[in-house]
Amino acid sequence: MTKLLKLMSLMLIIVLSTSNIKIYARSGDSGFEGGISSGEVEGKTTFDYKEVVFLTGEPIVFSGTLTIKKTSKQDSATGKQIITSNYTYKLTNPERSGNLTKFISYNTAVTEKSNGQKIEETVLNGRYTEVIDIDGVKYNLKNYDFTKTNITDSKPAVDYLAGNLWGRKTYSIGTDEGTVTVDVIGDFYGYNQYWGSTETQVLEYLIESETIKGDIVDKWGGTASIRLSNSTAKQIKYVENEPETISFEGGFVQTQYNNSILQYFSSLPEFDSQGVSTDRLIEKSDSLKIEGFPVKTRLLVPSLHHLKGHWAENDIRALYSLEVFKEDSNKFNPQDVMTRAEFADAIVKAAKEVPQDSTLVTSKTSRSVKNKKEEILSPFIDVPVESKYFESINNAYKRGIVSGRGNERFGPEEYLTMADAITIIIRALGLEALAPVGGVATPFVDDSDIPSYARNHIYVAQRIGLVLGDERGYLKPCEYLTKARASVVINKVINYMRDDLKKDYRERIVNY
Repeated sequence: MTKLLKLMSLMLIIVLSTSNIKIYARSGDSGFEGGISSGEVEGKTTFDYKEVVFLTGEPIVFSGTLTIKKTSKQDSATGKQIITSNYTYKLTNPERSGNLTKFISYNTAVTEKSNGQKIEETVLNGRYTEVIDIDGVKYNLKNYDFTKTNITDSKPAVDYLAGNLWGRKTYSIGTDEGTVTVDVIGDFYGYNQYWGSTETQVLEYLIESETIKGDIVDKWGGTASIRLSNSTAKQIKYVENEPETISFEGGFVQTQYNNSILQYFSSLPEFDSQGVSTDRLIEKSDSLKIEGFPVKTRLLVPSLHHLKGHWAENDIRALYSLEVFKEDSNKFNPQDVMTRAEFADAIVKAAKEVPQDSTLVTSKTSRSVKNKKEEILSPFIDVPVESKYFESINNAYKRGIVSGRGNERFGPEEYLTMADAITIIIRALGLEALAPVGGVATPFVDDSDIPSYARNHIYVAQRIGLVLGDERGYLKPCEYLTKARASVVINKVINYMRDDLKKDYRERIVNY
């Protein structure tokens, strides 16, 4: 850069010799044993939990608690981050005099690639136990093989992940009465972001049993499949006040909902009166659900009396309550045109960075304190560090949400067009790759007016339902965005992250 505005500050730097790879919530909140939990709550490590067991030749549901503890440290030999995850299950089924206790410990090696993606490889670290009592018969886990691998693609506002797992368990039955082997293969998909998270697993099981019943050696086999999904979402709802003599009419309440669903299908043998398997297969299916206790937070109440009845009032009020908008609400004019600086400021508050895993404890191997002068530089010559928008623009630039106008300029006071806004939004979501290779056309009447830099982004936005044309089919991509229209666009992005992503990762895979 030819000229940079600088700010010198004296900072106290705490140096920790740990990996700088961040691990984000919320992969693995239900473990990888084919069950569901009540989900993620800040500071909580024990959850309600349900799991289906097929060892006896019929599906049996166990309920209880799952406790998760994770620690992270850097491997001195490879430099990789190693996460140790301990899962402790305490479950019962009173109808079958059933008890299930198990402890499983995994090691996950995290490798960060040059493009920012992370590869995780998970194996058992040798520590596992499992004992299941059903109707007085004990099933003891004798051997367990397991491996899991997944890739996480970190985008500015969303982490997307996909993975695969394989496992085999061998149980002894009673006192040398036989064995049961359970093979599992599965795929899982998920996303993590501030407004909501979902992880969906699709698991296929093969169960094979060999038992000794007097002079009979009974061998049988069967299959089962499980589709499960764990989801968290922050929703807001406007609540009117009951009293009339109160300084504000009402306000928004934000609620974090955690819920998990599970569907299972099994094809297992019918047994005769002596408990010996027959050639006839019985198909069964059912579903389970767990809802965590909702966490509610009252939001700020802005003063927007002058917008009463305005067509964008609800969107503007919601964004002020969520503190996406920070300017004096009494001076907000919905007809003003939004600037690039104002939109960048709003989008980094709406499309927040992905929260880190609240169950993970990072080991600190050494600690030192030293003074260091840090030079704070602006990436743009027309955005001084003293600007009230500097932090937001700098954050958006570092995260890859915004870029400049060329010649080291951002154009903070330039008016924002619809094409600009959509480009920034799709970058924040990290979905540019959804546009096909080569030229793309959109269904808008004014498709030819779309700037080349925004064409792919607008194609993606209309494909995922973020933008629609007006009643005549026009998008008006080069029209400046008023603050009212920008409010609707930003709120739609938040709702997309809350609700629409979940539909793709959950409802489309698990028909609950």
